[in-house]
Amino acid sequence: MIFLELVLQNFGPYHGRHCIDLRPTPDRPIILIGGLNGGGKTTLMDALRLVLYGQRAPIDRRRNLAYADFLAQCVNTQAAPDAEAAIELEFERVLYISGIEKLGKIRVIRTWQRGTKDDLTIELDGWPNEILTQNWDEQVEDWLPVGLSNLFLFDGEQVKELAEQDTPPPNVINAIRSVLGLELVDRLAQDLTVLVSRKKAELGDEETQQAFQALSRQIEQVEIDLQAEANSLKACQDSLDEAETALQAAEDHFFAGGGHITEQITPLKEQRNADHTEIGIQTQVLQDLTASALPLALVQDLLTQAAQQGQHEQAQQQAAIARDALTDHDQRLLEVLDQLQLKPTQKKTIQAFLDQEAETLSTHASGEAWLQTSDDALTQLNHILNHQLTAEQQLAQSHLTHIQTLSDRIDAIENKLAKAASPEDYERLKSEREQARLHLDECQLTLELHRRRHVELQRERETLRKRLTEYGAEAIAASKDHVLLTTAPRVQKTLVEFRQRLTKQKLGELEQAITQYFLLLLHKSSLVHRVMVDADTFRLDLYDTEGEPLPIQRLSAGEKQLLAIAFLWGLANVSGRQLPVAIDTPLGRLDSKHRHLIVDQYFPQASHQVILLSTDTEIRDEEVKRLKEQGAIAKEYLLDYDPQSRQTEVKEGYFW
Repeated sequence: MIFLELVLQNFGPYHGRHCIDLRPTPDRPIILIGGLNGGGKTTLMDALRLVLYGQRAPIDRRRNLAYADFLAQCVNTQAAPDAEAAIELEFERVLYISGIEKLGKIRVIRTWQRGTKDDLTIELDGWPNEILTQNWDEQVEDWLPVGLSNLFLFDGEQVKELAEQDTPPPNVINAIRSVLGLELVDRLAQDLTVLVSRKKAELGDEETQQAFQALSRQIEQVEIDLQAEANSLKACQDSLDEAETALQAAEDHFFAGGGHITEQITPLKEQRNADHTEIGIQTQVLQDLTASALPLALVQDLLTQAAQQGQHEQAQQQAAIARDALTDHDQRLLEVLDQLQLKPTQKKTIQAFLDQEAETLSTHASGEAWLQTSDDALTQLNHILNHQLTAEQQLAQSHLTHIQTLSDRIDAIENKLAKAASPEDYERLKSEREQARLHLDECQLTLELHRRRHVELQRERETLRKRLTEYGAEAIAASKDHVLLTTAPRVQKTLVEFRQRLTKQKLGELEQAITQYFLLLLHKSSLVHRVMVDADTFRLDLYDTEGEPLPIQRLSAGEKQLLAIAFLWGLANVSGRQLPVAIDTPLGRLDSKHRHLIVDQYFPQASHQVILLSTDTEIRDEEVKRLKEQGAIAKEYLLDYDPQSRQTEVKEGYFW
C-alpha cells in the first residue's frame, strides 16, 4: 500500500481545500512535513485515521465525544455554517479482481456537515465502486486492520508507553497476533469447533438441536458482550487516565494555593506559641544570669588588671616583711663574723653580699599600693575570672543560640502562615481535590468492575464452547459423518501444534529483529544483549551481556522510545506487510547521538513510504542535511499556521 494523495477540506485548521501529494519515489521513501506546535501536524495524522476508519478511528482527541459531535468539532471554525468538510485519501495497492492481480488506485472520500453524519464514497481507478463503499469496514480490516494502525501510524513520543507497560494493551496484543499470523490459526480452530458442534447438533435429536442453537446464540451474545466490554474497558482506562491527570492538577492547585498550609495551621500555631513560651523561659534564665557574675564580663579586662595589681601588691608586702626580717638577721650575722676575726677581705665580701640582698628586697618592696585588697578578695576575684565568669559566658551563649534558633523557626512559621489559603479558598481547593479523588475512585471501581465482567464473560464463553462440543456425541456414532467428526480432533490437535510451532518461529524471528534493530539504534551497544518476547503476554524482556535480566525501568525515557520503535520496526518486518509508516513527533526525548542513529538507520529503512511530522526543533537543519545526503527525502512540506486568521496553509519546502 502506498498513500498517493491526502485532501483536506475545511478540516481542523485547514480552511478551504488542501491537497498534499504523498507519493514517494523508489529510492526516496520519506515525505517530510514540518509544522510548529498547534500548526496541524496531529490533525493530519487524525485525518488519516478518520478517513480510513470513520467512527472506529483511534483518535485521542475524540475521547468520549459522540461521533457526530466529534465531526462537528472537526469542521474549520472559519467555514460557513453549511459548509462541507471532507477528507480524501487516495492510495495504491495490489488488488485481486476475478482472480487477476492488478495495481489499483482506491480513493476514500468522507464528507459531512456540522450536525450530520459522514457520507462515505470509495472510488476504484477514478470510478465510484458501490461494493467497496458498502463493505469498506470489512475491506479496510483486511488491508490495514484498525488494531494494526497504531503500529504503523503512531506518535513517536507516546509510543514509548509500549515498552513501559508490563503487558501491551489488548488492542495492541490483537494487532501483534494479527501481524504474526496467529489470529488466522485461532480463527480456523474456532471455526472448526463451531463446524463440529453444528454437525453434532444436526445428527442429534430435536431437543439436542434446540439446545445447540440456544448455546450458539448464547455464545454469539457472549462474543458481542465481550466486544462491548473490551470497548468499555478502553473507555474506562481513558477516563481513569484523565481522572489521574485531573487529580494531579487539583493537587498542584491545592499546594500552590496554600491549602496544605491551611491544613497544618493549628499545629503550626501551637508550635509558634510553644516557641514563644520557650523564648520567655530562656530569657528569664538569661536575666537570672545577669544577677550573678555575668555582667562582670563587660569589665573583664579591668578586673584582670585589678587581679594583677593585687598580686603585685601582695608580693610587695611579702618582700617588705622579708626585708625587715633579714635586716636584723644580717646585723646579728655581722656581729658573729666580727667575733670570728675573719680577714678584712672576707668580711668585706660578706658585707657586700648582704647589702645586695637587702637592696633587692627593698626594690621589690617599693611601689605604690593603691588597691590594698585582702587575700580573700583577691582569691575570690581570681576564681571569678578563671572559672565562674567563663562558665556563665558559655551558658549565656548557649541560651542565646537556642533563642535565635527559636526566633528563626518562628519567622519561618510566620512566613508559612502568611501563605496559607484563606478559609474560603481552602474550602474551594479542598472541594476540588476531593471531587477529583472521588472521581478517580469511581473510575478505578468502574474499571475493576468491567475487568471482572470481562473475565467472567471469557470464562462463560469457554464453558459454553465446551458444552457445545459435547452435544450430539452419541448421535453421531453411527453416522456417515463419523469420518468428519472423528478426524476433526486430529485436525484440531494439528492446528494446536501448528500454532505452537508458528508462534515459536514467528516470535523467534521477532525477537531477533527487535534485538537487531534495538542494538542498531542504541549507542550503548553493550547495554542489552538480547530482547525476548513472552509467548503469552507479548511482554518484552531484556537481558544483558551476562545473561542477567535487565529491568526495562532502568532504561532512560529515550531508550524506552528506541525499544518501542525497534519493537514496531521488527513487527513490520516480520509481518511482511508493505504498509506506509507515519510518525508524529518522531524524535521526542532523544539525545543527539540517538537522533543521528534514528535519522541514519531507521527513517530511510522503516518502510517504502515514511511520513514524518516534525517541529523545527526535532528534525532540524542538521537532520535534514543527513537525510538529503542519503537521498532519502522525496517531498517536503511546511504547515504554515497564521495565528491571526487561525488558518494553516500547506506550502512546499521545509523550514529551511
